[in-house]
Amino acid sequence: MNKRILVISSLLALGFLGANAHAMDVHATFNELDKDSNGTLSEAEAGEDAVLHENFSQIDTNQDGQLSLDEFKKFIQ
Repeated sequence: MNKRILVISSLLALGFLGANAHAMDVHATFNELDKDSNGTLSEAEAGEDAVLHENFSQIDTNQDGQLSLDEFKKFIQ
């Protein structure tokens, strides 16, 4: 699992991060994975994280072959 996602989830669960800090970290994680900076994650980009890769088709709710920031946020939460 991506260490940043694991850290974000753990800190949020423990109450150490407020909603604003969580949102910024989710954006930073998404941007880090978005290698071509097009605002979406392809399956190849999502492949950098085993959990995203394994769940790609379920996370991609509109089935367009890309993960939007909104789809990513819903999965993280």
